[in-house]
Amino acid sequence: MSQRVYLAGPFFSDAQIERLDKVNALLTANETIGYIYEPRAHQNDEIVSKYPSMHEAMQSKEWQVATYRADVQAMHQADVIVAVFDFDVEGGNVRPDEGTIWEMGYAIAIGKPVVIVEFSQNDEPMNLMLAGSYTAYFWGTEDIKKLVNYNFIDLPYHGTEKEVF
Repeated sequence: MSQRVYLAGPFFSDAQIERLDKVNALLTANETIGYIYEPRAHQNDEIVSKYPSMHEAMQSKEWQVATYRADVQAMHQADVIVAVFDFDVEGGNVRPDEGTIWEMGYAIAIGKPVVIVEFSQNDEPMNLMLAGSYTAYFWGTEDIKKLVNYNFIDLPYHGTEKEVF
């Protein structure tokens, strides 16, 4: 038995993509995971091909609706949501990406467990609603490496000592 993972996280910069790639590699090496859905790999190529650029395709209602529906369907098909929290830490913004926060909330609403991954070890306190919603929280580069051996079938609690407000 293996789990289907929906890998949430921003992919608007090279640093964000690098973090997603690192998490994807760890998840791929995990024996309890059989499939990883990553939204950036599902950009509706048939729609994008109608436009001169990806940016222009993203502005179209057709692409927006198709992408939203595909991601929501993928969350329903997933067994667990893995959410990469780091947004723009390079720019000094330690708050998570709002799209990733929405995906977490939706996952909780449909009964999916959430595993949070945060590379930045900032001292920013965590909101109570986010702190109460996760099954596991991997915080910092060394802790994140544990994803490769984490049991995504049993989903044991793995917490953080971050302050909660």
